[in-house]
This record gives sequence, structure tokens and C-alpha cells, in this order.
Amino acid sequence: MLPPVALLPLLLGACSETSTTSDPIGGDGGAGPTTTGTVAGTSGAVTNTTATTGGSTAVSSTSASTSAGGPGTTATGAGGAGAGPTGAGPTGAGPTGAGPTGAGPTGAGGASASTTTGAASTTGQTADCVLPEFPDAASLPDLGYKLPDPYTFYDGTKVTTKAQWECRRKEILAMAAKYLYGPIPGDCDEVSGTVNGGNISISCTVGGATEMFSASISGNGEAINLNLGSGILPQGKTLSLGNGNDAKIRSLYGLSELNPNIANAWMVNRVMDVLELNPDSGHDPTKLAVSGCSGCGKGAFFVGVFSRIPITVIVESGGGGGTSWRMTEWFTHGEGQSEWSCSDRPQGIDVLEDSGICGPWVTSAAKSFRDNPETVNNLPFDQHMLLATIAPRYLVHFTNSNFSWCWLAGTSEALASWAAHSVYTALGVPQNHSFEVYDGGHCGVGDTGIAAAMFDRAINGNMNADTGNININDSYMQLPQSQWKETFIDWDMDTVLE
Repeated sequence: MLPPVALLPLLLGACSETSTTSDPIGGDGGAGPTTTGTVAGTSGAVTNTTATTGGSTAVSSTSASTSAGGPGTTATGAGGAGAGPTGAGPTGAGPTGAGPTGAGPTGAGGASASTTTGAASTTGQTADCVLPEFPDAASLPDLGYKLPDPYTFYDGTKVTTKAQWECRRKEILAMAAKYLYGPIPGDCDEVSGTVNGGNISISCTVGGATEMFSASISGNGEAINLNLGSGILPQGKTLSLGNGNDAKIRSLYGLSELNPNIANAWMVNRVMDVLELNPDSGHDPTKLAVSGCSGCGKGAFFVGVFSRIPITVIVESGGGGGTSWRMTEWFTHGEGQSEWSCSDRPQGIDVLEDSGICGPWVTSAAKSFRDNPETVNNLPFDQHMLLATIAPRYLVHFTNSNFSWCWLAGTSEALASWAAHSVYTALGVPQNHSFEVYDGGHCGVGDTGIAAAMFDRAINGNMNADTGNININDSYMQLPQSQWKETFIDWDMDTVLE
């Protein structure tokens, strides 16, 4: 049965598809895949059914929604048109109520109304996710330097459809939480709030306990920007998430430890909940964006991965952010040592700071891997898969030449984003992910144009914007891109999900 407080990371597994889904992006308010999750309740109409067999927990949910959207309206598992907040209540059944409405990340659209059961809303479609327990870190086998296949569940089942990808996405997030980041608190059983000008008041109830949170939006413009530090963002308003959130969230969910970046991601979801509940506030939740550079690039990575924020811009995040653990270990202690021509070593899991900006970046969950960095090859995921969980939402990603500051492990960051782009392509939305390697001072280069183009698409609805480019200059890399596939990939990068 579900734990007393259902948390996202601890129940995971393969997906048994029971429906067909339409393209998760664009068109006439098209519906995204329906999945089930292991998050802690929502304010939508939720009915989750759980069954435990042989140590595995199956969570079945159903949803129904109606949506009428204009061109570009999006419905996704991340909170698109017709999708209310997601999750299972503390005892496996959330409260019954009206789920909030909202448009997806493309920012255009019409009206939507939904009745949501489980993790995502679609038009009359269902899917089941079977969520087995993962072994302790010490029991994981050595999988080698090859990047794990995003299209294969932990139990070996292949991902062939977009509906199955939603289950795989849940599994990836759960693995990351178990082995690196610690618990991921789910949604509220009940959420309500008000918007008074730029002041946002949030009430969240979990398991009978209620906490109040606040956030604020200042300035003018269409976009609502969460700048964690030296970010690249569109012109627009500024979002502030308030103070004391970590302690309140830990109290609500009974947690002894919570990654502060996970707390930020949770707060972003609550802000979106309340903006969706107050559609006349003058603040459009489909135009929220987060960005940061360096340590705060890791922070932006966390928010993009662990919230449903529509637009994520990651800048030079380095180790612990959107950077392949495996390639970094390969350069540091493996066969790639002969390829590494810098005096600095790349930032791997064993040298992550605990007090860097926007840190710490991992929690006690990662201790086994920090003490034994070679065991990152045992992880059943790598950061390319976490970047891929942002799909189909908008992602812009920058890293710096691996000769400007070798510590950043820019080649490893480029590998991860390049591999993640395969999933965007498989989902039919390659234009929603752009990546570039530039050369210049750390956090001092700014936008090369790929972010502005994505903002034009995401904020202004310009579907002709030149996005989806992956710009990698071999002269900036420690290993030429032509060698990446042979060295690190043994799965089909041309997969197409139906």
C-alpha cells in the first residue's frame, strides 16, 4: 500500500499501455498522455486505485477532460490544457473537487475544463504504471560507460508510445530521487489561494495538515521569470518564491531532509496551481520561465525537471546539473583520461560542493556514489534522461567551451543534451529543445540567439521561430562529437514514439 505520505520517488516501474494518445504538443488543444503517479494528492478530482502483488505496487488511475483550445494550445503530462494538478492522496485516494484549468507551454489557447484522476489528464484516455521497488545503491550492477537507454524501462520493457513515455518519465524521476536527490514531495491534497495584484497567497493541505505559502510577481510583460542567478530570460515580470518554504514543506510531508532546489520546484507548481485557479489575475502560468548559471544553472535544471514550469533555460550547469556523470567519470578515471587535455579535472560526483550557490545539489541519498565515484556507472539513468523528462516542454541549454573552464565538464554537458534531444525528436517536438556550446567568460556570454528564438515560440506563439538547433563545435570539445555515438550510445537514437 502507499506510504502514509505518498512521495514521488519511491514507487516506480514499467508501463502497461491501455490507451492511445494524440501528439502531446500543439494543434487544437491536443491531449497529452495519461499516466499514473506517486505524488501526494491534488486539488483535482482524484481517484487512485492501488494493488500490491509480489512486492510491486500498481497504481491505476483514470481521467476525463474536455478542452477547447486555439492554435498552439498544449495538453501534456506536465500540466497542459485540460490537465489539473496530479497525484495520489496520502492513503491512495485524493479528495474530490474541480481541477484547475490551464493552457500548455505554447501559451496560446482557449478554454479548458477537466476532471482529473491520477497523474495527467487527457481526453478520455487511461494508462497504468506498475511501480516496483528499486534495489539499494550497493546492489546495483555495473552497467558500464554507455548511457542508459531512455526507451527501455528498468524491467527491460521497451517504450514504444508516448503514453508509455509518461510512465518512463515517472520512473526516471523516481530513480533520480532514490539515488541522488532524496524525496520529492508531491502535490497538495487540497490547494487554494488568491492573487492580489502581484501578491500570491497559497494554502496547501496534505494529510489533514495545512501550511500557508506566499510568492510575488513584480514588473511588467508577458513572461513571468524566476531568475535564480545570472540567468538568460525573456523580458517580463519577476517571480519571487518567498521565504521559509523548505521548513514548511518538510513539516507538511514529514521529511527530515529536502533538497532546496526541489523545494523551489514544488513552489513553482503551487504558484502555477493558484494562477490556474485565478485565471483573471493578469498573470499567465503558461509563460513561466526559470533560468540560472553555474550552481544556479543546476538550480534551473532541478526546477525544469521536478516541476511543470513551461520554459527552462540552463546555463553552464556543470557537474550535478545537465552533465553526464558517466562521461565525466570516463574522463577522470577511465579510458578517457588520455583524451583529457586540461589541467583541471571535470566536476564529478565526488567533488560536488555542499555550499555552492543554489546548493547543495545532491542530498544524503547520493552518499554511496560520492564515496565511490566509479559507481556512477551503476546508476540506471544518467542526466540525459533527466533532461529528457522536461520534454515536451521548452528547454534551452548552454554550456561553455571545455577550454574556457575545464571544471564545468562542458563536453559531458554537451553529450547529455545531445542525447536528450533524441527524446524530443521521438515525441515529435524537436523544435522545443535548443542547445549550444559557446566560448567565453563563465556566465558572461549571454544569449547567442537560441534563447530569444525559443522565447519567440513559447511566449509569442511564433511557430516559425528558428528553434530546435543543437550547435556543437568540435574545437570546443575534449572528444569530437563524431566519436560520441560509438563510445557512449548503444540504443536507437532515431526512435519514434507513436
